[in-house]
Amino acid sequence: MPAAPLGIGLAVIGGLLGRAIALHSSGSPQQTLSALALLPVIFAVEALLPAVTTFEVEARIDISAPPQAVWKHLLSMDLSRAPISIPFRLGIAHPLRGQLFGEGIGATRLGEFSTGTAVERVTEWVPARKLAFVTLTDVPAMRELSPYAHVHAPHVIGYFRTSSASFELLSHANGSTQVLERTAHELRLEPVLYWLPLARWAVEQNNARVLLNLKRQAEREAAVR
Repeated sequence: MPAAPLGIGLAVIGGLLGRAIALHSSGSPQQTLSALALLPVIFAVEALLPAVTTFEVEARIDISAPPQAVWKHLLSMDLSRAPISIPFRLGIAHPLRGQLFGEGIGATRLGEFSTGTAVERVTEWVPARKLAFVTLTDVPAMRELSPYAHVHAPHVIGYFRTSSASFELLSHANGSTQVLERTAHELRLEPVLYWLPLARWAVEQNNARVLLNLKRQAEREAAVR
C-alpha cells in the first residue's frame, strides 16, 4: 500500500463529490449511458499519454542573514526537528539531513531521507553563491505501510526520482540573502495526468520545508552574533 496516504484522501474526496452529484442530479438513464459510452475514449486518451514525464520545481525564500551564514547551513543540513505534516508522517519520503564530504566539484553529498539515503555528486560549487548536485542513487518515494519497522518493498522504487538540485544565493544590499532552489524530477507512474499533480505537490512541500529550516538556522545564528 505505498500510495495509501494519498489514495485514501483522494478516495474520500471523490466519494463525497460523487455523492453530492448524485443527490443533486436529475439526469435521465440516457445521460448515464452516454457517460458510460465515454469510458473507451478516456481509456484511449490515457493509452496515448507518455509513460514517463519530467518536471522542475522552483522555490525562493528571503533570509535575514548574510550569504556566508546561509552557505554554512546549506552545506550541513539538519531537518530532524523540523515540523512534518501528516501525509509525510504516513510514509511519503521527506528529507532529514544533508551532509557534504569534501569540497568543490566532484564532492560527495549524502541526503538522508525518511526512506533511505541518497548519494549525490556536486556539479557546481561557488562558495556563498551556488551549490548544485546530481543524484547518483535515489531513495524510494514512499515507505511501505506495515506493522513492521523495516520492510523491503521493491515496488516503491524507480517510479519517481530526483535527478538534480541546486541552491543559488543572491545577496541583497541590506545584508540579507535570497535563496533560489531548483529541483528536477522524473515520474514513471501511470496515468501521468493523475500522479503528476500529487508528485509536484509533494516536491513543493519538501522544498518549502528545506528552505524554512535553512532560514531558521541561519537567522538564529545571525541573531546570536
